[in-house]
Amino acid sequence: MIFMAFVMPLCIIAQEKTKQNEVGMAFSNFDNFGLTYKTGTDKSLWRFNTLLFNGNHSTSESDDSLDINRSSIGFTIKAGREYRKEILDNFEFRIGLDLSFSYSYSKLDMDDKSIENEDRMNQETRYEPGINLVLGLNYIINKNLILGAELMPYLTYYSGELKEKIYYVNEGDEVKTESSGFRYGLSNTSLLLTLAYRF
Repeated sequence: MIFMAFVMPLCIIAQEKTKQNEVGMAFSNFDNFGLTYKTGTDKSLWRFNTLLFNGNHSTSESDDSLDINRSSIGFTIKAGREYRKEILDNFEFRIGLDLSFSYSYSKLDMDDKSIENEDRMNQETRYEPGINLVLGLNYIINKNLILGAELMPYLTYYSGELKEKIYYVNEGDEVKTESSGFRYGLSNTSLLLTLAYRF
């Protein structure tokens, strides 16, 4: 009986909370995309986002015997907490906070096949941790589908390294430049659209 006296209130409290999970796609600026996952209750959820914002590889050749290879890749991951409040039928207001981390890498390789044989190579790596506020709305399409939009004012700190090298007949010096600083604000890339499945 003592055991039941402790267990029954816990069962009742657990039933009062509406557990839910959401998984879906996230779009930023309509050309960057990723995945989103949220877990918690109908009032507060932990949120995890990953956005692939950059990735390409291209090769070009010119008439003056210059081959140019470009490649880049980058990603952003975010984790945080959000709170929700129903404001109208099928509409929810969201407010929260995310911690973020971004990584980017780019490389430019110029192969000069002329007599001068002046080859060039630029290679840049950047790391950017940060924090952003979450202000958004959800439109509940039905009990399982949610369309969301959120603004994310941000503050980030970046650090990186640029390596530049010019080769003359396969010989040359490499110059390294380090950079760091802060970025903050609200831009069109700070708008995140999501389409999620709730279960």
